Amino acid sequence: MEIRPATSARDWSDVERLIRAYLDDLPFEIDFQDIDRELPVLPDEYGPPTGSALLVVDDGGYAVGVVGVRRFDERSAELKRMYLAPEARGLGMGRALGAAAVTAARDLGYERLLLDTVATMEAAIATYTALGFVEIPPYRHNPLPDARFFALNLA
Repeated sequence: MEIRPATSARDWSDVERLIRAYLDDLPFEIDFQDIDRELPVLPDEYGPPTGSALLVVDDGGYAVGVVGVRRFDERSAELKRMYLAPEARGLGMGRALGAAAVTAARDLGYERLLLDTVATMEAAIATYTALGFVEIPPYRHNPLPDARFFALNLA
């Protein structure tokens, strides 16, 4: 498997397919994050020059994972929509995808990488903390009762 940035129309179609799978996999709704506005403009949200969408592609060329890095403010980016299809889980790709997102955010010139998640996503939280993220107070609106917020200093 390889991790590479989305660049082509096919790649962006794969980004959307995987984000929709991520949304279907969540045990809650994230309509408070304006996802209906985000999906039609994924290259604007996660593309250059302020962001990056990274795909995990299997040996057959099929995209089985995604993560987005997008601008939050002038100094900070946000890690969003990290998802691996079930067949790609347990192979170390989650940590590799997270590390690639950190590298992308650093390469884009951001000083800090932010993310929000929920307490029940224990495997994801373990990945984030292994990458050096630390828990912080809320930086954005998230009405979910078990929301947790993390940041990684990239400087």
